[in-house]
Amino acid sequence: MNSKANVKNMMIITMLMAMSIVFHLIEPVLPIPVPGVKLGLANILGLIALMLFGIKTMYAVNLSRVLIASLLRGILFGTGFWVSLSGVLISTTFVALLYKTNKFSVVGLSIAAAAFHNVGQVLMIMLIYSSVFMIYWMPPLIWLSIPTGLLTGILATGALQRLRVSK
Repeated sequence: MNSKANVKNMMIITMLMAMSIVFHLIEPVLPIPVPGVKLGLANILGLIALMLFGIKTMYAVNLSRVLIASLLRGILFGTGFWVSLSGVLISTTFVALLYKTNKFSVVGLSIAAAAFHNVGQVLMIMLIYSSVFMIYWMPPLIWLSIPTGLLTGILATGALQRLRVSK
């Protein structure tokens, strides 16, 4: 690959990271009728990174988003950081495994990411607060991950179609 292509790819990856950080920072203020539920808009950028550049880049975008957004919010190494990090690590790992099977669409991967993100967050909350009763939140969160994952998957698919046309 020539240096011009390398610079272009680096620029795209940097923009994906920056956009994911912005989405991560603004999402908590979006009005959602269910307490504790987010749309997962920042996950769109991780999916785009996966489809354009592969698994390592998806990890880089997702992990840098959590780290930098937590740093900017002033909660680095606080409870919110660990909950977010656990959700991102588990969801990114499962999406990477599912992606390798070549049996899932972007929408399917997005729904899986939303579900496993919730699993990771609930497990971390159970660990932090030593409360097994948080497991009762798991079924409603898994059900809610279907519409949120569907939405983010559709948005990621649309963005990918536009990006691939412009290449």
